[in-house]
Amino acid sequence: MKKFISVFLFAALFLTNNALAQFGEPEVRQVDAPKNLFDEGYKTGFGFNLALSDFGFGAGGQFRFGLRPYTEALITLKISGLKDPTEQTFTDFLGYRTTPDKYQRIISVPLYFGVKQRFFPEKIADNFRLFSSISAGPTFAFSYSYFDDVNENGFRENDARIYGFTERTNDIFTGWGDSETHWGMGGEFTVGIDFGDNFANLSTVQFGYTMNYFPNGIQVLQPCKADLNRIGEAPLNPCGVGGNYTEVFFQDQSGNIFSEQAPLEKANDPRKYFGSAQISFIFGWMW
Repeated sequence: MKKFISVFLFAALFLTNNALAQFGEPEVRQVDAPKNLFDEGYKTGFGFNLALSDFGFGAGGQFRFGLRPYTEALITLKISGLKDPTEQTFTDFLGYRTTPDKYQRIISVPLYFGVKQRFFPEKIADNFRLFSSISAGPTFAFSYSYFDDVNENGFRENDARIYGFTERTNDIFTGWGDSETHWGMGGEFTVGIDFGDNFANLSTVQFGYTMNYFPNGIQVLQPCKADLNRIGEAPLNPCGVGGNYTEVFFQDQSGNIFSEQAPLEKANDPRKYFGSAQISFIFGWMW
């Protein structure tokens, strides 16, 4: 019996050693070196840039130039609108849209120069290239009248029952005769992803923040407002645009209509800074 037990233990130990030898650690596999546009010969690119922000829709183009394996230079030119963050647009049951207190529409054309850097190339696959970029440059803006300011007092008479007439709002293609040009500085910071194994195709989505600054400011909202609580009194703080009063009409008990002057007061200052979160889609090609 003792001999049988000894033989059994020896066989079990032999089989265990063989099993351990068969299930040992595999050989270490070398990680493939990440690819990049620069070393693959794609050092120049162009893409169409479609952006969406609090200001609305924007479109333009972007040039890319390879500087190093994971670094690119950027030149971005686009056109977009600018708005005051307090603006609210209302639509009536007929589909007519209006923005109370709005004075001018603004179209901006920024030209940004920047640099883009890819991150974690050894840890993230080449078809999901994570990057960040920062850009800055001059911004040209064009502003034009939101409504037909007939009496040029910087205030829209918007109720015929009170003011005797209504100043109509302009559509997006009207009011260019009362336009102004502005120069400022702008920039944007983004974090995004380049998709795809085919480096010849450019497909990018990026999130970030865009900003513009105009030293002299742009009058987005109405500079003046009517003080209907002080009809017939002198204005305490004239807005100094084109007049200090607006006509307000009344009807007495006999049906006679007469008017009084309501003083205008300063309402809104020119806005210098415009900033918004932004999402952009870029489609193009590299060569």
